[in-house]
Amino acid sequence: MTSLSAWPAARLRSALLHVCSKVTACSAELSRLDGVAGDGDLGQTLAVGLGAMAGKLAAAQPADVGEVLTLAGATLSRAAPSTFGTLLGLGLRAAGRQASGSPDLDAAGFVAILTTLADTISARGQVTPGQRTMLDAILAARLAAERAAAEPGAPLPAVLRAAAGGSADGAAATAAMRPAVGRAGWIGDRVIGSPDAGATAITMILAALADDAGL
Repeated sequence: MTSLSAWPAARLRSALLHVCSKVTACSAELSRLDGVAGDGDLGQTLAVGLGAMAGKLAAAQPADVGEVLTLAGATLSRAAPSTFGTLLGLGLRAAGRQASGSPDLDAAGFVAILTTLADTISARGQVTPGQRTMLDAILAARLAAERAAAEPGAPLPAVLRAAAGGSADGAAATAAMRPAVGRAGWIGDRVIGSPDAGATAITMILAALADDAGL
């Protein structure tokens, strides 16, 4: 794959297909982490959702970035029977609406996607930073991406790499957080020392994007 400064819709579609493959291969690790504080099925349910997403994307001929994101989000929210899949799908659909008509995804556009994901997941999931959720990884990714995108002429691959690194730091930080929502809320200190599975899944997704950009 070539490292383009901005990705046309077809290139973004290809990158998301790569994400589906890479993250599905990590399903066992995600389920292991989810078992520390949840039902232990995140890897399995996300694999189902990503498999459905891959099928839809492979058959699609998107006209713009918004169509890619909307198709990915709508498929994931329907096919992944989990809170994670539903919320991430809703966030992607919201980002798709904002990117409607955009022929390419550049650095600023990617930061906008992360912002929309964070806002949607916070509002629809009723979560805030520091509650040990995927929001912590997304916010850390956005901050790192914003800094990278502030450089004049920042290419998209460099911003993807920064976002992946920021997300990894955000996910690692959840290991020291007490859970406040969901089933993990009453498990308490038993989860301390293990990163949140949802935050880890976000990191895997962003790492796969950076990997597909050739970084």
